Amino acid sequence: MERLEALLEWGGTKREIACLAAAGAALVGSLLGWEPFPFPLAWVAIVLCGLPILLEAIVGLVTAFDIKADLLVSIALVASVIIGEEFAAGEVAFIMQLGALLEDLPVARARAGIEKLVHLTPRTARCLRGDREEIVPAEAVQVGDLLRV
Repeated sequence: MERLEALLEWGGTKREIACLAAAGAALVGSLLGWEPFPFPLAWVAIVLCGLPILLEAIVGLVTAFDIKADLLVSIALVASVIIGEEFAAGEVAFIMQLGALLEDLPVARARAGIEKLVHLTPRTARCLRGDREEIVPAEAVQVGDLLRV
């Protein structure tokens, strides 16, 4: 399961954007009736966008008995394919992956901002001891110490 989880994380945001672009182009081509392959073009979107959703649902269910939207979307994808609605399955997979990407981008930006703030913490402090000022490591500051800011 750990290998599968690592595979799902591989490539990050750039991979997700590339897959979404290819899946979106395939869905548009399918909508326009373009059929360059012996299978419907919507399968490109199902594989690129639906397979990660399906795998995440399986990993979540098996490892943590985690029932989330991924599991319900996986059921919808499989049901759509079974009844022959490949375009609907591809469309659902594309929209869900796009939503996940749009949800992850602000989180990543906030995480990067927090990391920058953490790196701004001072390494030393000006501790007032009696009538003199000492520069001490920030870790050495204790509750009750007087500090000059």
